[in-house]
Amino acid sequence: MRAAAIILFVLLSFSLFAQERLLKNQEFSFSIGIAEVDMEEFQPNDHLDFINYFDFDNDNTNFILLKLGYKFDFLSKMSADIKLVMMDDIIPDNYDIAVHYYVRPWLGIGVGSMLNKNWITSFEEYQINSLPNYYLMDYNVQQFTIYDLGFYLTPILKPFDNEIFKLQLACDLGMSAFMKEEAVFYHKKKLSNEKLAYFYETKTTFQPYIQPKIDIRLKAFKIKEATFGFLLNANYFYSKRSINYVRTIQAWTWDNKQVEKIKPSKHTYSRYEFNLGMFLKW
Repeated sequence: MRAAAIILFVLLSFSLFAQERLLKNQEFSFSIGIAEVDMEEFQPNDHLDFINYFDFDNDNTNFILLKLGYKFDFLSKMSADIKLVMMDDIIPDNYDIAVHYYVRPWLGIGVGSMLNKNWITSFEEYQINSLPNYYLMDYNVQQFTIYDLGFYLTPILKPFDNEIFKLQLACDLGMSAFMKEEAVFYHKKKLSNEKLAYFYETKTTFQPYIQPKIDIRLKAFKIKEATFGFLLNANYFYSKRSINYVRTIQAWTWDNKQVEKIKPSKHTYSRYEFNLGMFLKW
């Protein structure tokens, strides 16, 4: 996440302070869209599987997105593409940032970083069900606001790019990981003074993903050097993901602790996004 923040800072600083002649084809865009997330669910087993508690349910989950974009060309064959994404909490803590190099006007290669926010909720139910002879001493609903951080390489193809219509195709090939989280549960045995403590510490494990993208621009009208138009973009994220973690169980005293490294099975994780909006180019 720190590396991605550095990339964003450098690009924004460059766009703000570079001389005007260095920046070409600058574009600001605004769009609204929907993201549909699907996470495969498995039957409970001997170990807590955090992904089984992905979001509020494990069926398809829809999110409304607001997206702010800024693009510009620089040097002779380089371009930058910055997208900040807000969900219903109106916090711009999702992003997709990339820098592209075009070997031909219609063919390029890019590197980038993305960050998507997710929720894992109510996983205390696993503790309650797996330890029926114990009370859960803190029965509050548990939730992670868990971020999926990725880095990618992407080929780019622009089969149409003229004054009226632009079509761009890309396919991100990357590695991403859910960021580290921690949770603790305290249990007391029924009709006894015996107590247990379960400590969970998730691990940042990068796993591969693929994300095809399509981006369409249609010019509406032009006033002097400014061009106004409409945009449409969509992408499809696909990966097989697990959240690995270390579980420490403490019974009575710390000397009796049991430490295990848990690697649950990988779930199919997909995300479809579709956006419509407007752009201003100068």
